[in-house]
Amino acid sequence: MQFTTLALSALSAATGVFGAPTSQEAGTTSPDQVIFGVMSIRSASPVHLTAWGAEHKGIFTNLSNQDADCYNSPAQNSATFVLNKADGTLSLYTEGKPWQQLFVDRSGMGQGMMQYTTGAEPAPRNAERGGWAIDEASQHLTFAGSDAFLACPSGADSSYRILPYVGIENPAGYTDCLSIAARVVVAENPVKCLYSQN
Repeated sequence: MQFTTLALSALSAATGVFGAPTSQEAGTTSPDQVIFGVMSIRSASPVHLTAWGAEHKGIFTNLSNQDADCYNSPAQNSATFVLNKADGTLSLYTEGKPWQQLFVDRSGMGQGMMQYTTGAEPAPRNAERGGWAIDEASQHLTFAGSDAFLACPSGADSSYRILPYVGIENPAGYTDCLSIAARVVVAENPVKCLYSQN
């Protein structure tokens, strides 16, 4: 997926964030679905303006090599997402079979861990699939009414694991996490991919 010149040129705005594309600009397949990419917003940080990607059942930003099989397209280093506005679920943009859908575990054990399942794979006991939305004013992705996310160094490379903020500064054993916002970004010719499942 490539982000539009329009979206990237907005980075020079005085606010220091992207311009605000509408849901229609982000792309739709039906009135209840929105297709888009996501960039991390955190000025003067290693993750500022880096795209979200998906691999090994997790969502990351600043991935050096996303592990995905993309349909009729070269490998992509960012993920494309689909928001179902009717039920508040968020999925990865795939051919549809198998479907890859995100969930968040806000329990004491999960501490905000965000992952995705593939096909009929069940989510863990405390998983929440709904609660996703796009704030129309800011064009920030939100979960459970909040646009607060964390980017935590994954340790493997320069990538950072993305988790919704659930009141814990360094959750799930991570350290040096950064608070970020998640800006919805217009995608030119979004690419359907199947993301790694283990």
